[in-house]
Amino acid sequence: MLVDESDMNAVSPSRRRRGRPAAGKKEIRNEILEAARQVYGRHGVYGATVLLILEEAGVSRPTFYKYFSSVLDVIDEIVRACNAEAESLFVKVFEQPQKDFYDYLPIALSGYLNWGRSLGPLMEARFRELHDRSSPVSKYRDEHNRRIMETVRQAAVAHGHQEPEQLALTALVQGIEHLGYQFCVMADHTEMQAYLKVMGRLCISMLGDRGDWQRMLESPYYSRLLGLDA
Repeated sequence: MLVDESDMNAVSPSRRRRGRPAAGKKEIRNEILEAARQVYGRHGVYGATVLLILEEAGVSRPTFYKYFSSVLDVIDEIVRACNAEAESLFVKVFEQPQKDFYDYLPIALSGYLNWGRSLGPLMEARFRELHDRSSPVSKYRDEHNRRIMETVRQAAVAHGHQEPEQLALTALVQGIEHLGYQFCVMADHTEMQAYLKVMGRLCISMLGDRGDWQRMLESPYYSRLLGLDA
């Protein structure tokens, strides 16, 4: 006999967390969100269900619906939160004083790779749904990338560089996005330097000119970072 998921109003007692003190509304909501992050990372937007989230969080169905209207509702919030984390990372990096614009790049790029790595399976789910228009990942992608592009543009201009072309910024951010996903999903952490080399070259190619390349060649640090000293 098949049992409809909507008839299961509570999770199995064996999955409930026993002996914990009563949590406040904010704590319960955060527990549901964290459980949904795990479920979404493992199953993606099409495989995630309310039942899986209930089992992961150890809460009842009525409790879930006190805070979220659907699976898509909670995944939407997860995606927007992840986007905000990445955007905040770049803002914080470029807010710090540096002598030259390019001094930000190793910090921003390594920070982005480490952030993506910290997402675990969630990063893979985001990558799979990047071009799926029915997923919140794709829904918010252009807006998310535009905010990052604007942060980079402002920092370049503030440090006396010519304002980057919009097409170059788009190519840069989408290239970094792809390399970041590839590193987090398919590469070993020890390969970070190889990814930073390629990402750094992409930055100079899209944002720099012949003089910038010459300065990279003359700098022992950057020539080594970009693999130009071979």
